[in-house]
Amino acid sequence: MGSGLWDTGLSDWYGPATPMVRTFRGYRPNRRGAVRLVRWARVLPLRFLACVMAAIAVGTALDEDTSLPVGDRLMMAALLLALASLTWRFSLVKVVLRPGRIVRFGAYRHTVVPVTAVNRLHRESFRGGLRLETADGEEIGFRWFDGSLWDLLYDFSEVCADAMRAQVRSAVREPGGASDGRVERRFTWSAGAGLFAAGAVASLLAGFVALVRG
Repeated sequence: MGSGLWDTGLSDWYGPATPMVRTFRGYRPNRRGAVRLVRWARVLPLRFLACVMAAIAVGTALDEDTSLPVGDRLMMAALLLALASLTWRFSLVKVVLRPGRIVRFGAYRHTVVPVTAVNRLHRESFRGGLRLETADGEEIGFRWFDGSLWDLLYDFSEVCADAMRAQVRSAVREPGGASDGRVERRFTWSAGAGLFAAGAVASLLAGFVALVRG
């Protein structure tokens, strides 16, 4: 996969073979040898929305011209910051192909699947959700990566599926570097979501104190 997915011999159609599409489809590994498959058309709007909600929350908390008491303003700010944290978390959804591993990132946790544990990748129906089946019979869904309008021009859903298949094939050709075959699930830390969540907790506590004193 060092040469990019466009050069792996995959023959499926992903949209018009323009230079821009070739660039997007290339997905060359970064310095750590990982390939990140991200739906930026979803990620960027979600993060922008989260930042807008955080800005509104700060403006609400600091607005002294309004008739609302300080405690109410801080409570409203806490709610907006909590929503901003949740929105930011949903922007973390992605697939990362690491050497010997396929990692599916969700809103709150990520699932690490060693390629040695992959049995097959399939769809439940004609355009149903993409699913990965392990050798132990466990199924891991990738529905967040299906069903985009962008697929009409550039089939990112199939790019994800073929990229994971290529990852498994490369591990068969070049064994070693994979873990012991156990699927692992871990909490996903996020600086952006954590910052908004901390602000929500601080604003909630400050609002509660202001309401008690008021």
